[in-house]
Amino acid sequence: MIPKRRWPWVAQQNWEDIVFIHKPVDHEALRPFVPYPFEIDTHNKQAWISIVLFRATQSRLRLMPSLLSFPSFYQMNFRTYVRFGDERGVYFFNIHANNSLVTTVGKASGMPFNTSPMIIDQDRDRRLFKANQLFNHPESTLHVSYQPTAQQVNMHRDELPHFLAERYAIWMIREKTIIKAPIFHSHWKLRKADISVLESTHMPFSITDDDIAHYVDFKHSFLHPFEKVGIVDPYNQPY
Repeated sequence: MIPKRRWPWVAQQNWEDIVFIHKPVDHEALRPFVPYPFEIDTHNKQAWISIVLFRATQSRLRLMPSLLSFPSFYQMNFRTYVRFGDERGVYFFNIHANNSLVTTVGKASGMPFNTSPMIIDQDRDRRLFKANQLFNHPESTLHVSYQPTAQQVNMHRDELPHFLAERYAIWMIREKTIIKAPIFHSHWKLRKADISVLESTHMPFSITDDDIAHYVDFKHSFLHPFEKVGIVDPYNQPY
């Protein structure tokens, strides 16, 4: 169930040619990178990280006509799965976009945006994603080929794909304030995807052809106003 939102949505955006690439990681190794008071969310006691690649189109504020939408751009999210209180969400380590204005606005909101050259091309039935200058490393490169299959993903609430995809809150710390960025969209209907890692250099994590990959061609999303939900207490941290 998607939690009820405190305020109406304020902006909308289309996501196209979306691919999720998921990796299991050690909970204790991940813990230092996820700030208190967020809890690392696990599925069958297993922690996960994911990268999400997509093209963003029709980005605009509420009541703004589509003709005034921001030009399309490419984005790569690097994230993990967390809880705050009773609500599941995601925590972003990095967000890369190929548009400096998007990066500027994103950073002003407190999100970890960086500008990186990237592109999604199509070669017959395969998509080719390539990005450079990732994670503040001038020589880093990620070049991935991916192809959606016809096989639908089981999205039952007890299954891993549901755990990985059905997330409707972005959690962050801005100064000492705990912030929730609520989002809304229809439930995911994913297909499995085949990926081929053509190049991966100077990355903080490894991606292999055997990683779990899911694909969807389109999703219309809504952003609600950020919510201040608490203050970080530096004297009450468990680690």
